[in-house]
Amino acid sequence: MKTLKHYSFMLLALCFLLITGMKCKKDSQNPSKEQLPAATQTGANTFGFLLNGEVWLPKGGLLDQKLDLSYDPSYKRGTFNIIAKRYFDDGSFQSISISSFDISAIGTYPIAADKVTIYFNNTVSCSYHWNESSSSQNGTLVITKLDLTNKFISGTFEFKLEKNGCPTINATQGRFDMKIE
Repeated sequence: MKTLKHYSFMLLALCFLLITGMKCKKDSQNPSKEQLPAATQTGANTFGFLLNGEVWLPKGGLLDQKLDLSYDPSYKRGTFNIIAKRYFDDGSFQSISISSFDISAIGTYPIAADKVTIYFNNTVSCSYHWNESSSSQNGTLVITKLDLTNKFISGTFEFKLEKNGCPTINATQGRFDMKIE
């Protein structure tokens, strides 16, 4: 009977060490620090960029719609639209939309009012609309993979948005790898 108690105690001690050891390792990796997703080309449903140097990822509650891509190759030579949203604990949110017509192949597409358009909404401060006379936008959208057989699109983007009376928005190292809905 003493041997059974001894083994039970040893097993319990081993479990405790394993659990606390894993906890320390996880804490040392700083899981709360957000990182950009890898630049993949597999349909991994990832999206992110640096917003004025800070990581921006879609984020929200379980039922919040955070990320959507639509692509119709037959409408206007390839209609492309990504919408990503980031919800905050105080009820505010930010959203970004990257839209274009004439996306039918891999390549670089300029961000301009008549090509690829950006809409950035911030419920706390300024929103940036592509058709406002007081705002400007420039940058590039690069489609690195357009796989209609496996139904996904991958690419990168960078842009700068400016609007009178609002802070400049610099988006760098943008990337996405999303399934086509």
